Amino acid sequence: MFLVRALLIALVAGCAGAEATTLSAQPAVPGGRELGLHPGETMAYDVQLAGILVGEAQLAVGEIGIIDGKKAIVVKSRAATAGAGALVKQISDEATTVIDVETGHPLQVDTVVITSGKKITASAKFSGRVATVTYQRSEEAKPVTTRVDFRTAALHDMHTAMAAMRGWRGTPGEVRTVHIIGGRRLWKIDMKYVGEETIGSAVGNRRAIVLEGTSFRARRDLTAEPGKATRTFRVWLSDDADRVPLRCSAKTELGDIVMELTEYARP
Repeated sequence: MFLVRALLIALVAGCAGAEATTLSAQPAVPGGRELGLHPGETMAYDVQLAGILVGEAQLAVGEIGIIDGKKAIVVKSRAATAGAGALVKQISDEATTVIDVETGHPLQVDTVVITSGKKITASAKFSGRVATVTYQRSEEAKPVTTRVDFRTAALHDMHTAMAAMRGWRGTPGEVRTVHIIGGRRLWKIDMKYVGEETIGSAVGNRRAIVLEGTSFRARRDLTAEPGKATRTFRVWLSDDADRVPLRCSAKTELGDIVMELTEYARP
């Protein structure tokens, strides 16, 4: 299941944090940026390892409303082992993000991971560059809460990173960087705009933009942790106003892992 979660992060981490140009199809936020999400849209993905189904993932976007006095939107996703992966181990990973529509950054992120009946819950509430993180394993009597200063207010989780990624209009060779909080860890993602190509998919042949990324585990000063392995991946987004994530792939020690769109709908 680590690979399923890794691909989810890779898929949505893309080139988040980049400034977006105006897309009339997407709800706008102040400052000329776009939110990068369509209220009511849903996506579904299959995850294959070496050509064998090992996982599934879904994502759903809510409607814009008022939460704690702020204009916000909620995004939910779920990834779980399936097929051959579920025969080895049954794991599910659910995440819910409350996103500030004015800034495009997370206000709160809640995750629930269940592995063979054992549950891990985590919640992070953001205030500028400081996150209050609560973390608890099912075998622990009480949750642990810590306040972490990540030294940058431009933090993303995987959902807000995906939203920002969909608005980027890069040029070949251009690189963007984003920092993503995942549980109690911080990740630095560098994404390069490669170009455009046509790919076949479950939703038909689509013209896509191609992004190539490298992820690093980061320290609190935002530098990469020394001695930690990096992961590289590619992301294909539909080359249209919607910028739908069509595919993400990565090479691993177990073989190529591919996460591909199987269903997409929006009002």
